[in-house]
Amino acid sequence: MTTMRRRALDLLITLDRTSGAGEGLTRQIYTSLREAILSGRLRAGDRLPPTRVLAREIDVARLTVATAYDWLSAEGYVTGRVGAGTYVAPAFESYRSHTDAPPTREVKGPTPRDLAPSAPARPLTAWARRIQAIPLTGAGADDGPAARYDFNSGAGAAEAFPWARWRRIVAQQDTTDPLAELRARASERAASAGRWDALLGPLETREAIVAWLRRSRAVRCDPDQLLIAGSVQQILALLARLLVEPGQRLLVEDPSYIGFHAAFLAEGAVLQGVPVDDNGIQPNALPDVRPGKSDSPARLLIVTPSHQYPTGVTLALDRRMALIEWSRRAGAVLVEDDYDGDLRLEGQPLEALRGLDDRDEVIYLGTFAKALYPAARLAFAVLPHWLVEPVARARAASDRHPTWRDALAVARFIETGELERHLARVRRIYRARRDALAAALRQDLGDCVTIGRAEAGIHLLAALPNGVDDVALTDRARQEGLAIAPLSPHYQNLALMRPGLLLGFGALDEERLRAGVRALAPFVREAVGAL
Repeated sequence: MTTMRRRALDLLITLDRTSGAGEGLTRQIYTSLREAILSGRLRAGDRLPPTRVLAREIDVARLTVATAYDWLSAEGYVTGRVGAGTYVAPAFESYRSHTDAPPTREVKGPTPRDLAPSAPARPLTAWARRIQAIPLTGAGADDGPAARYDFNSGAGAAEAFPWARWRRIVAQQDTTDPLAELRARASERAASAGRWDALLGPLETREAIVAWLRRSRAVRCDPDQLLIAGSVQQILALLARLLVEPGQRLLVEDPSYIGFHAAFLAEGAVLQGVPVDDNGIQPNALPDVRPGKSDSPARLLIVTPSHQYPTGVTLALDRRMALIEWSRRAGAVLVEDDYDGDLRLEGQPLEALRGLDDRDEVIYLGTFAKALYPAARLAFAVLPHWLVEPVARARAASDRHPTWRDALAVARFIETGELERHLARVRRIYRARRDALAAALRQDLGDCVTIGRAEAGIHLLAALPNGVDDVALTDRARQEGLAIAPLSPHYQNLALMRPGLLLGFGALDEERLRAGVRALAPFVREAVGAL
């Protein structure tokens, strides 16, 4: 028996092939491999069997196994490329089982308890001390067991992605890898000559994204204003270092995404929440910047106007104009995060704040992680011209040679029309899943929750009665395999704090959404009944 054959058998994949099986074969294979990685049976660097080998061993179609591998790749569990094999991602080194470690050679000498204690911790910088104090609850950190029902608001329909076409694009792109070093040197020469846009990302990707933004979101921009990065968080970290000094105020929507806060808190920013209602952030609650007023100036304001996170509301047009006007009078930088603007489920995508900005002032952030799949690590920012060189210099100081593999593939994906076709398909899928989730909530929990609007994106808010401990509720649900998030940790102002559940509908089909709500209902009723 070959080593590869033993590995295929050792994965312990068991399939329920009965007609009433709760999950399809692809998802069962995905779940089994995911469990093997998380449990340590498959460890960082281990190679998965070729799709044809595993398909033969478990008697399924090769495409079924290939799709399961694609899902694992989309979630970051495995890495690899065409022709080189598929391996467990390095991030799972921490899951290595100590009990499986090979026996070590006996060494004569002192035992560990005879040795001197470890050296004392060295002093950390003020920046390091600040990041130690940043709360992560609600920001995606979750050490609980694998979820039976994944209501994660960032998880999408991986099965709907056109994997075969994407693999062809990536395979074609991989043939150009030998030119990467030449491109990097060319970028440095261009930067030395004063062309700082050369450090912002591949020109072909910037041109493709700019064309897409102009026609889909009415964003005013040129390729030399576009920054390509691995994530929005990476961009926020750059902006925080360039635009915020310790002690300066950062204005955020209240509630807002906790992940926003970390980059700015690390630089010593002081956060101030601005209330959100059914029409979005309230401009009349912004600091008064009229002459003679005592309010200290705010440095930045970050908003999510197209689909406010986490409430899901859309910012009214008059308030969009008011925000732009306020930022001009205040001398504050306005940052627009359009994290899922392409996933508009009702009507046409809305015009971005950047589209209303006729003075080149608004910073516009976007990502393809939700529109494509989470492992497509590609985000972008449209920068005012005055900020291009400082951002490029910051990039040169910290990340001079990024990997542009996904960026170049996304450019081809846009140029060939695949992005528009994919978005049209997933919008239909997400619309049906949103409706199924809302209907299930009304049927099973209509007297306990208030269902928020979900005109865009892949999550909705189920508001709970005041007094419910949504953090304890979600912790209890997670222990039973329900991946949900609480609303209350996203608030800055305790007086505004409201309880609720953030329920993503992207990763579950209609049947599993209904089953997930049925599984969740007893916990919600118990929490509400305890009032």
